[in-house]
Amino acid sequence: MLNQGRLSRAQERMREQGIDAYMILTHDDYIYFFGEVRHQPRAIIPANGPPIIITFFGEEEEVKRSLGVDDARVFGTVGQQIKDVVGAMRQMSDGKETLRVGVQMWFNTPAFLLTMFQRANPQIEVVDIARVMDALRMIKDDEEVELMSNAAHIARVGIETAANVLRPGITENEVGAEIEYAMRKAGGSGVATPVFVNSGVRSCWLHGTATDKVVEAGDLVVVDVVPRFRGYCANLTRTFVLGPPNAKQHKLFETYRDAQAAGIAAVRPGIRNREIDAAALQVFEAAGYGDRYVPGISHSIGLDFEEAPRPTIHPADSRIELREGMMLTVGHSVLSVPGVGGVRIEDTFQLKAGRAQPLVDCDVDFELSA
Repeated sequence: MLNQGRLSRAQERMREQGIDAYMILTHDDYIYFFGEVRHQPRAIIPANGPPIIITFFGEEEEVKRSLGVDDARVFGTVGQQIKDVVGAMRQMSDGKETLRVGVQMWFNTPAFLLTMFQRANPQIEVVDIARVMDALRMIKDDEEVELMSNAAHIARVGIETAANVLRPGITENEVGAEIEYAMRKAGGSGVATPVFVNSGVRSCWLHGTATDKVVEAGDLVVVDVVPRFRGYCANLTRTFVLGPPNAKQHKLFETYRDAQAAGIAAVRPGIRNREIDAAALQVFEAAGYGDRYVPGISHSIGLDFEEAPRPTIHPADSRIELREGMMLTVGHSVLSVPGVGGVRIEDTFQLKAGRAQPLVDCDVDFELSA
């Protein structure tokens, strides 16, 4: 159902920014306003007045009923969809020579649709909607906190499953399959990023996935999960070793654990992400790993796996002050030492009552039986 409060706040900010309409092409903002997941969400939010839903002709009545909207434009082909959007935009122009239309410029924006839209509407100036939406989505309301807490509990199921199935001889892909199955069974609706099962030399990777590599005794294994629950995400990462760790592996793990703890302790309203980085970096430097530190140990999270502030992608975001009600992760970057391996420990927190409070506790052993 349409969230009128969120709609009103967004429209107010659009008018302040001189943006005439917001064309939604991505799942996250569609869920933010309308509260439901659709495979190819399309909507137009004008700076004034009710939103317009663009939907397949077979879905029209169901969309109107479930979302509580009156204006649903239907299409049977992409060309017809573009035509409907063009028509709606011309109605909004109200004699203006140039219409400023906001679009989310992020990972999941379908570039081909945006290109077609711009070709069909040469009189339109396309701008990034982040100037409107980032500030709104930074602070999570009670409903969002509950949804993210559910996602965090599902993430714990995934990590506990990994701890139970990891053994020498199993492939990363087999571990990933067990994790995804368990999270789906626990109520998850897919993942925001591929499940990482990075073992051995691959534990050093900044990003990852699950491959057909066989997990071996003595391997460090980084397992990272970002499940969705009704569109919302939570991030949880743990590192395991198959069998007794050697001295270098043990030091690497203990250093990261202490660095994450220092970063968590630094979190409070009014600080910036760079201060979380600084707290963690002190621990890495004291252990002799200062030159291995990857900045960006913390970022915001919600409907997307990385939301503003997202300093790992936009370094300028490291200057954004944290506020009560934000959701963030600590433990995002990997400590990678060639010849030893990599370690990550990441949790999702709510900034509440002046400190970082974990959405879920996940106590699993670093050392697994080989």
